[in-house]
Amino acid sequence: MQLIRIIEIPKMKAVFSGPLSTKDAFEKFVGWFSAYHAALPCELFPRDFMWYNERLGVREWFYALPAHADLSKITDYEIVDLPSGLFAVASCLNADLDAGQDWLRTREEIIQWAGGSDLFDVYCNEEGKAEKYPMFHIVSPGWMMPYGVSIENLYVPIEKRK
Repeated sequence: MQLIRIIEIPKMKAVFSGPLSTKDAFEKFVGWFSAYHAALPCELFPRDFMWYNERLGVREWFYALPAHADLSKITDYEIVDLPSGLFAVASCLNADLDAGQDWLRTREEIIQWAGGSDLFDVYCNEEGKAEKYPMFHIVSPGWMMPYGVSIENLYVPIEKRK
């Protein structure tokens, strides 16, 4: 069984939370995207991706919009391009359950896997390249969290080795 998957996120528009430096900003974005997502017919997979912007020292959240989204109805947040390209993905515990220990261990395993690969390198932010950081979203049902079950998919940006 493969524990690390390679995913290519296509170019698409996303709603961007901006820096989530306060609890109010965080809760406002959760409320917005939860209501938006609940109104979509037949949605199966999470569309939200969070990362920690290392340059700014703050969490930021993206909500990937469906192709038919009416952008004129989204007025409280900026519309941006979702970070796209290749990602190495593995599952881990929600960082809220163990203070991020499994998340950090999983990220390190992905980095080691990419380092040992003949085909991929971990993506590095450099001048002239799009800014990318490891992203995650919760994939288990929210009602399971009180029982200690909350699983994230962790997406580490990678690129084809030159």
